[in-house]
Amino acid sequence: MASNKLKINDIARLAGVSATTVSHIFNKRDKKYRISPQTRQRVLSIAERYSEQAHIRQYLVKANSTDTIGVIVPDMSNSFFSIFLHYLEACFRQKNIQLLITCSHYNKDIEIKVAQNLVERKVDAMIVVTSLDSDEFYIGINQNIPVLFFDRYLKDTPLPFITSESLNSVAELIQPYARQFDEFYFIGCDTQLTSIEARLKGFKQGLKNVGLTINPQWLVSDNYCPNKGYELLKNLHKKLGRLPKAIFTPSCNLLQEVLSYLVEVGAKPQQICLCSYDYNIYLNYSYYPIDAIAQDFQSMAHTCVNVINDLLNFKELKNNAFFIKPQIIRHR
Repeated sequence: MASNKLKINDIARLAGVSATTVSHIFNKRDKKYRISPQTRQRVLSIAERYSEQAHIRQYLVKANSTDTIGVIVPDMSNSFFSIFLHYLEACFRQKNIQLLITCSHYNKDIEIKVAQNLVERKVDAMIVVTSLDSDEFYIGINQNIPVLFFDRYLKDTPLPFITSESLNSVAELIQPYARQFDEFYFIGCDTQLTSIEARLKGFKQGLKNVGLTINPQWLVSDNYCPNKGYELLKNLHKKLGRLPKAIFTPSCNLLQEVLSYLVEVGAKPQQICLCSYDYNIYLNYSYYPIDAIAQDFQSMAHTCVNVINDLLNFKELKNNAFFIKPQIIRHR
């Protein structure tokens, strides 16, 4: 070959077929034009020998693609994840790509197992809401299948991630009420997760911005399990001998559990100020006025599609961190 760069004509000559046949195989049109599996395999085997060339790798990825994206979420009953999946599926469907959605149930062993199952199913890429403490497992997968973290990411990871901005938005959310009260409680779980940690930092920043010195006792947290928000508020109520004046919850499921306790004890709306991350339309009709941060699901889904497309086409990302700006919805 005159040039070191392998061309379609070169592959065709080595395989003993026409350039058109090679093009059909690389563009997944071999079945349409009734190209035999043996011919397809011969062409791809030759291409594999030159896979160190970027354009050949792109040909191989396209030829072997299954038009499926694997998605791992920890809890499908969580409204945040279910709404996100609704938008994500719609965005990928427009590109004729199907999602294979799995659930880890916040269990690290299950997450690893379902990720391995997705690899075996030959998905083209993965979008993962991880519960793991290290990115080592996914860096290994990323050698052959692009991995994109969503919502939660791991510190200093080289893998790309998409999440909502939290620091400034949470600070802005709580500041008007932090000025009014001499206490403000954070009721949360799993503060070691980067998404929750960022919301906690925003909470602290909001208090600092208005000159309210934080009391460590205002930070009430534990490892999450169903109904944990209810339990944390119940214990706090008992400890204080009254309800706290103001509460911020970093997620919608914790907010729901806090509300269930308030309803049980018959708390009046004027007794407590509530703020939360994760707006849901049902908050518009809540007995308790709740200011909340609405994540931009549509932008997050579109960004996921664009990043996955760039990764599959071996395009270099301008940056690995994508923070999507949310919106504050006020009801007070």
